[in-house]
Amino acid sequence: MDGLSARLEAPDPGTVIVRLDGELDLATRDQLVLAVRAVLPTFHPQTLELDLAGVSVLDSAGIGALVSCWKLAQDTGCALRLSNPRPLAYAQLRLTGLLDVFALAGTG
Repeated sequence: MDGLSARLEAPDPGTVIVRLDGELDLATRDQLVLAVRAVLPTFHPQTLELDLAGVSVLDSAGIGALVSCWKLAQDTGCALRLSNPRPLAYAQLRLTGLLDVFALAGTG
């Protein structure tokens, strides 16, 4: 699957979940950052969850996009957490030390 798609869910007024499907890499990183830039001022969530269950590729550019999203969320007082990373993505996040940065809502 080429590209990246995102589905938004708002299970309660303070939480927005972005369910990602596809490849989070150099070609798609800007899509994610732009989506988060749109979600934060529109929904004003207390928690933004990025569900990685459908992410088949996560490269260094994708990890950089996750960090950018975390910074954007922090700037608005929103907590950003990741959920459901696949085993390889989980290992990459652990290797980079980012498991300590992101609240992880599920394991892969």
